[in-house]
Amino acid sequence: MFCAVDTETTGVNPDRGDRIIEIALVPVYRGKIILEKSYVTLVNPMVRIPALVEKVHGIGNSEVVRAPSMDDIFPTIKSYLSNMVPIFHNGKFDLMFLDYAAKEIGSFPIDPAYIDTYEMSSILFGKPRSLEWLARYFSITDKIHHRALDDAVVTARVFLKMVRMIGYERVGEFLLKWNGPSL
Repeated sequence: MFCAVDTETTGVNPDRGDRIIEIALVPVYRGKIILEKSYVTLVNPMVRIPALVEKVHGIGNSEVVRAPSMDDIFPTIKSYLSNMVPIFHNGKFDLMFLDYAAKEIGSFPIDPAYIDTYEMSSILFGKPRSLEWLARYFSITDKIHHRALDDAVVTARVFLKMVRMIGYERVGEFLLKWNGPSL
């Protein structure tokens, strides 16, 4: 079983205080997206969301103020992923933020074997491709809204198209191991 994962954040540098503000996990089982079993939530980052970042994904400070903290939801995320192979698009970004979150709350980080559609695209198309490019290439009509659930669903659809392209028996060749952020 696989699970497409996407996060939205307050910026791109967790080492400078940027944090997760939304996360979505979308199960993929036997070639189907199981949307009704998805987990999606806003997250109170405990830091302000910059106005420029709010324009990208439309998530503002007033929306996250009553959202659960990462401390509240991290056990659910770990439990969700304990029996699934996560699928990311540019997984290093999301996993880096999840590492920082784990350290801040005093938990062991998530250290999955995962699949990254960004890395797969570099092998299949000669260079890494954006999620938008892959969606167009595979005629996926869902829009990229820079919201966690929407982008996780598109990542799942792209993954399924790639699996059909390479053959299910080859999926294991694309497993990556997360060893934390590279220094």
